[in-house]
Amino acid sequence: MRSISLCFILVFALSCSRKDTGFDAMGHFEADEYMLTAESGGRIIKLDLKEGTKVYRGDTVAITDTISVYLQLQQSKAQQAAIESKIPGVKAQGKVVETEISVLKAEKERFENLLTDKATSGKSLDDIVHQIDLANARKGTFSAQIASLRQDENVIVAQQNILADQLRKCRVISPADGVVINLIAKSSDLMIPGKPILKLADIEQIILKAYVSEDQLSRIKISGQVKVRIDGPDGGFLEYPGQIFWVSDQAEFTPKVIQTKKERVNLVYAVKVRVKNDGRIKIGMPGELFLVNE
Repeated sequence: MRSISLCFILVFALSCSRKDTGFDAMGHFEADEYMLTAESGGRIIKLDLKEGTKVYRGDTVAITDTISVYLQLQQSKAQQAAIESKIPGVKAQGKVVETEISVLKAEKERFENLLTDKATSGKSLDDIVHQIDLANARKGTFSAQIASLRQDENVIVAQQNILADQLRKCRVISPADGVVINLIAKSSDLMIPGKPILKLADIEQIILKAYVSEDQLSRIKISGQVKVRIDGPDGGFLEYPGQIFWVSDQAEFTPKVIQTKKERVNLVYAVKVRVKNDGRIKIGMPGELFLVNE
């Protein structure tokens, strides 16, 4: 009988240590998650990641087929080079015409002097003036050709910018540091824009979302320091420092899966606490929140 009593006391003590209700709020852990999707259509030609793989901000996590866009870009660059090769020739013709105009202007001045001395006729001077006008007109056509070629080049450069952007979209870039928690696609899969490839989560800075009652709000502030506790081995607990970074500005009814210190309070406020994870905290795991009096 005595042994049974001792066993009962031991079980009761362990139960109390595991179900300590001294916490101020309770919630579950979540993480900042990122769904990475294909921005361009095509077959995946590179996707070497596995679930649990660590990736860093700016890493290329997947590449879709780039051949078609790359060839279009090379074709556009060849067209630009062809246009640029025409411009020096047009400029050279313009220089020839400018030289011709200079010669004709000198001839005009000479004929004007001869006409003053009545050594030539007015018709000869009119012919020179007419030739200068024709030369200036030809010079204007060369300027118009160069302007037209420049416009064509601008159009091609704009097309190249579009193709370069399409080429960039063939690369799926990680927006943040994180771990692959769900690999949805695989290499050689045919993608369309917007189709998900993988889900990434930042589990190094994990988040405890808990609910506090209204009378606890006076102890809650952004950047406030708190303590977070999870179940540990052998019936104990593991404790972590945390920092509040978000507090809901609207009350809501207590979720049934959430326990607060005062369960009679029906309206609660959600708070989010960021906790540095040592690898023991998992997404969805329950956690207890302790407010720190400052």
